[in-house]
Amino acid sequence: MTIWTLRHPSVDRKGRCIGQTPVEMTAPIDDSVRKVIQSAPFVPSRLFSSDLPRCAQLAEGLAQHWGVYLEMTASLREMNFGEWEGRSYDEIDSSDAERWRTWCADWRHERPPGGESIDDLVERVSNWLQTHSPSSSDLLVTHAGVIRVFRVLGGESWEEAMAAQCPFLGWMKHRYR
Repeated sequence: MTIWTLRHPSVDRKGRCIGQTPVEMTAPIDDSVRKVIQSAPFVPSRLFSSDLPRCAQLAEGLAQHWGVYLEMTASLREMNFGEWEGRSYDEIDSSDAERWRTWCADWRHERPPGGESIDDLVERVSNWLQTHSPSSSDLLVTHAGVIRVFRVLGGESWEEAMAAQCPFLGWMKHRYR
């Protein structure tokens, strides 16, 4: 099966852990909508989007422009980093060094405190795929972590998926089993 993803506009991370933390975008949303429309390889028949503002605002603008169905869902959100959400990496390292370093050393198997593991993220995205069965004419507006899950579901290793670029406002075509 083939699906298309689009990563949200660029955001100002300010050295923070922002999995599901709402953050400001670095450009006006209207500019991002125009850029996506200009680079679109096709006009989607349906849009599915993370409900986090950095995706939702883009998806709303695109759906309005193209006059297509839009469904917002928490299932396409970025990974949840629990207690570390919104905190600077330096602060996490100084106040929660042991757990932080344990997670950094084995992020594939460890879980951030109060957050999701990689397996949780894969399960959430896989469950959404099974219930929604997006087609090759649909577009998913989402985050780098979710896009990397699609790469892994398509047969890449986690190392390959993490090394791959996920550009802001970038269209990506995925084939998965």
